[in-house]
Amino acid sequence: MIEIPPGTDSMDLDGDDTAEEPRAYSVEATDVAKPERPFMFSDAEQWLHRYALPRYLRKLGSNRSWAPNWYDYPEAYSLITALWESWEQMRWEGPQQILVFYRDYFYPLMDRLTAMDGPFHAYDKTTHPQLPETFPVWDAPPGYFRQGKDAE
Repeated sequence: MIEIPPGTDSMDLDGDDTAEEPRAYSVEATDVAKPERPFMFSDAEQWLHRYALPRYLRKLGSNRSWAPNWYDYPEAYSLITALWESWEQMRWEGPQQILVFYRDYFYPLMDRLTAMDGPFHAYDKTTHPQLPETFPVWDAPPGYFRQGKDAE
């Protein structure tokens, strides 16, 4: 492991060997109110059913696995909740951030989540021989998910 010697952690970017001590800056609190950013979906389950799965149509079988009770799988629960909350945050930043969301988060994580060696690898094969419109899901018990602010 490479360590920085004690006392040499300041950078001299302009070539001046007489580096000054770092200045302490204080940030004053302002009374600027952040605009309200209500959630569009009340929880991860609603986001998955209404937004994510209708946009992620894949054929179940040799390349993809899924469990309708996805919420019982801790890895799936965590990833889908993180995807929902990230989407809720990034949607306020405009179309470019939505593209970043798909590129950096949605596709890589959904592909990993539904991979044959992903969290659903041991789930029994689907009973539907044809491609469903979306992955089958069951409703989670009431109150299972934390609720988003101001979601309808």
